[in-house]
Amino acid sequence: MNRKDISLLVVVVLIAAGFAFFIAGSIFSPKKYSTEVPVIQPIDGTFPDTKNDPAYSSFLNPNGLDLTVPVQIGDSQNSDPFSGGQ
Repeated sequence: MNRKDISLLVVVVLIAAGFAFFIAGSIFSPKKYSTEVPVIQPIDGTFPDTKNDPAYSSFLNPNGLDLTVPVQIGDSQNSDPFSGGQ
């Protein structure tokens, strides 16, 4: 192939690619949807004061167990209870 044949081939390929691009775009065009989604309020990063706020006293038990406090069960002084020795 000489230089003229290659340039003619490149031109034909570019024209065919452009033609295929526009034909495919008209056939496979995306559908137009107009969907509205609900918008929610952003989540606040602060925690409420549940001990002093009266809004929480109706369903929170002030005498309930505090799970953040360590609980001592029995009189054991073993500081490593899972080591296998007593």
